[in-house]
Amino acid sequence: MILNSLILSDKSREIDEMDEEFQLMYLTSIIVDSAFNFFKIERITSDKGKPPFELKDMIKLIFYGYINKITSSVVLAHNAKFNYLYNLISHAIEPKDRTIRDYREDFQGIFKFIMSFILIVANKLGLTDFEHIAIDGTIKKAYNSPFNIIKEKDISLLIRHYMVEELSKNEIKQLRRTARKFLMDNSLSDEEKVDILFHWWQLLDYSGQVSLALNDHDTRLMKIKDKGQKYPKFAYNIQLGTDTKSKLICGVNAVQNPTDHYQIPALMNQILVNLQLKPQKISTDTIYSTLANLQYLEEIDITALIPTKQQNRQNSGNQPDNPFAIDYFVFDEYKNVFICPEKQELTLDGSYPAPQEKGGGNKIKLVYSNYTACKKCKHKGTCHTTNHRTITRYVHEVTYKVERLMSTEEGIKDYKLRSKTVEAHNGTFKRIYDYDHIPIIGLKRVQNLMFAIVASYNLIRLFNLIKINKMDLNSVINAIRFI
Repeated sequence: MILNSLILSDKSREIDEMDEEFQLMYLTSIIVDSAFNFFKIERITSDKGKPPFELKDMIKLIFYGYINKITSSVVLAHNAKFNYLYNLISHAIEPKDRTIRDYREDFQGIFKFIMSFILIVANKLGLTDFEHIAIDGTIKKAYNSPFNIIKEKDISLLIRHYMVEELSKNEIKQLRRTARKFLMDNSLSDEEKVDILFHWWQLLDYSGQVSLALNDHDTRLMKIKDKGQKYPKFAYNIQLGTDTKSKLICGVNAVQNPTDHYQIPALMNQILVNLQLKPQKISTDTIYSTLANLQYLEEIDITALIPTKQQNRQNSGNQPDNPFAIDYFVFDEYKNVFICPEKQELTLDGSYPAPQEKGGGNKIKLVYSNYTACKKCKHKGTCHTTNHRTITRYVHEVTYKVERLMSTEEGIKDYKLRSKTVEAHNGTFKRIYDYDHIPIIGLKRVQNLMFAIVASYNLIRLFNLIKINKMDLNSVINAIRFI
C-alpha cells in the first residue's frame, strides 16, 4: 500500500511508536482497503470526460472526517487541503465541498459494508463473540422547521378552493401560515397546485397522520422529550442493536413508525447479515414484547430477554404504592391461581380468544376471580369498586416461555447488561455528532447517514478495544489484511 510506506518512511518509526492520531488514521485506511477487498466493492466508470476521484480515497476522506466528528463538507474540504493527516489518508486529493456532497449522496451506502467489516474484524480478533445483543430505539429529529408543516384540514380546504369554490376571506384567514403562503404563491399555476395538493394528500393517507412536514415528507410525528415533558415533533425512529460485551453497534435501522412494537425482525435481519453469525440472546425493554417479535426470535432460535411490565417494575424497584396493585397478586403457576394480598386465591373463571395482534397470532385471555372471598373482604371498595376483583392475563406459548425465563436469576442477571449498554452511544450521537441538525432529509439518506456515523463510532471503539487488550497494532493490521 502507498499509504503504508508513506507513513513508515516519513516517520521512520514502528506503528506502535506513532502518535495515537496517526495510529487511528492508519487503522482507518487499512479497514477501508480491506472492506473494499472483502466485499469486492468496485466502481464502474466510462472513459469519457474527466476521470473521477478514486472512490476508495474519497470514502477514506469522508470516513476519517466522520471519525473526527466532521459532518460539514466545507470543513472537510478545507482539511483535505490543509491538514496533513487528511491529505495523507486520501492520497493528496483535494476535492471541493460540492464534490464531497455528491460523493456522500451517491456512495454513503458503502458505509454499511464498512460497518459490517469492522464487526467481522472484532470477532476474528477475539474481542467479542456477539453472544448478547441489546436493542433499543432513539429519536432523530427531522431537519424541518416546526412551522413548515401543513395539516390535512388545510389541504382539504385548498383542494376545495381550486376545484369547487373559492374560500371566503374568513376561511383564508383561518388557514395556517404555510397554507396561506401556498395559496398566495403566483409562481405556480392552479393545475400545478392541485397536483401538489393531491400528492400531499396521498402522503398523509399513506402515513395515517394529520400533519405533513413540507421539508422532509418521510418524517412522522413522534413524542420527543424536552425538559422533562413530551411533545409531538417530526422525527425518525432510530433502532440500534449493540453488543453487550464490546459495546460495538451491530445494526442500525431508521424507520418511520413512531413506536418500537414491531421493529425486531427488520433490525435483526440486518444484524445477522452484518455479523455473518447468529447471536444467542437479544434483550429489549417491555415495549418490544409483541407476538410478532417473539415468534420471529423463536423461529430463528434466539433467546428473548424481555420482561413484562410487572417484572420490569419489580426488577427496577419501582413498584406502585397502591398495596392492591396487580404487582402484589402472586401467580401460582402450578395451581393456576392468583393469590391476593389477603392470601385468598383467585381461580380461573374463563378463557377467551384475544383479538389478533398485528403481525402475530392470537393470545388467550384468561380471567381470574373469587366472588365469595371478595364479597366478605374488609378491603372491599379499596381493592375493587365493583362486586369483586378480577385479574386478566393474556397468554401464548412464546410469551409464557419468555416470562418464565425472566423470572429466573439467570434471566435477571443477563438483562441487567442491557442498561449498561444501550444508553452511551445515544448521547454520543446527539451531543457529539449533533445529528439532529445535520441538513439531510429523506428516509434513505438518513439511513445511510446512520450507517456512516455508526461505522465511525465502531472504528473508534475497535481502536480503543485494541488498546485496552494491549494488542500489538502491527499484528492486528497484518491479521486484518488476511480476513
